[in-house]
Amino acid sequence: MPSAPRFLDKLVSMTAIHDLELIEYSLLKTLEEFIRFDEMLLLKFDQNGSPFYQSKLLKNKYEIIWEDIIIEEEILAGIDIVKRTNQPFFQIRESRTVLNIWQILSSKSQEIYLATTTRKKLNDLDSHMIKGLLGIYRNFYEVLSESQLDQLTGLCNRKTFDEVINKIYFQKQVDSTPSPIERRVDIDDDETCFWLGMADLDNFKRVNDTWGHLYGDEVLLLTSQLMKAHFRENDYLFRFGGEEFVIIIRSKDEENAHFAFERFRKVIESYNFPQVGKVTISIGVARMDRTIFTATLLDHADKALYYAKQNGRNRVCFFNKLLERGLVEDTNFTAGEIELF
Repeated sequence: MPSAPRFLDKLVSMTAIHDLELIEYSLLKTLEEFIRFDEMLLLKFDQNGSPFYQSKLLKNKYEIIWEDIIIEEEILAGIDIVKRTNQPFFQIRESRTVLNIWQILSSKSQEIYLATTTRKKLNDLDSHMIKGLLGIYRNFYEVLSESQLDQLTGLCNRKTFDEVINKIYFQKQVDSTPSPIERRVDIDDDETCFWLGMADLDNFKRVNDTWGHLYGDEVLLLTSQLMKAHFRENDYLFRFGGEEFVIIIRSKDEENAHFAFERFRKVIESYNFPQVGKVTISIGVARMDRTIFTATLLDHADKALYYAKQNGRNRVCFFNKLLERGLVEDTNFTAGEIELF
């Protein structure tokens, strides 16, 4: 039986975190400390039943995988049983270890499961403690998700932007105990970098003035849905306010980043919005760099967006390309120059 004071301290620490990814890490570390699993997997599936996220804790090594996720058939079969019975699943494996699976969350957009391996069957007290801990995690996860999402579109809101930037630039630790977090992609990876796109619907005021704000809201909602369908699950999508969106993607080079943003532009251009008809979008893109202030990064993307707006709209413009041609000026903010209010 776990030490009650220590267990309560862990719960306090976990619920003090405001980052969903770090909460998951804290959950797995707490479970590992009190139950001593051989391996723990937190698996997320999209609305089509395809896995898009896996976090693993194995022998004090933690890693997150976004792409090329491979799940054992035995675990997939167990998850299917959990879905049908709405009950936890336990099975003795050929290795004489025990496979344990719980459903953590089920919503319209995703399903989350915990799969663990233990050397012996869990007793009733341990099972009850895990069920309670997952319930606390589920409730807090839903509250935190709601606070971080735009109410109309379901995209991340402006408040979470800085947290995401920090998550990309810096690997964070949750626990004081050394336990490296390994990520599939990092900002300094030679093969991959991050690109920030600032997107704005063209002539959106005309939509509101002509058809009313109800249809304007529908355009924003449908745009966000097209955005979610087009970009990958591990890309970051924000509604910054009004008709302005911010998109952060991973791409190995500018050519691939341009292809992703240009393809999305074409998706919006070809979509027939109810009543409103055709709507277009302009996008300004800047390469992310940890050596510049976030305000400078946003300024770069905004200048590229402004150029796109002033030169025909319905286009994707990259700040670096415009800078090379002398079509925009660089502005690099310093700490003393940034005024928040």
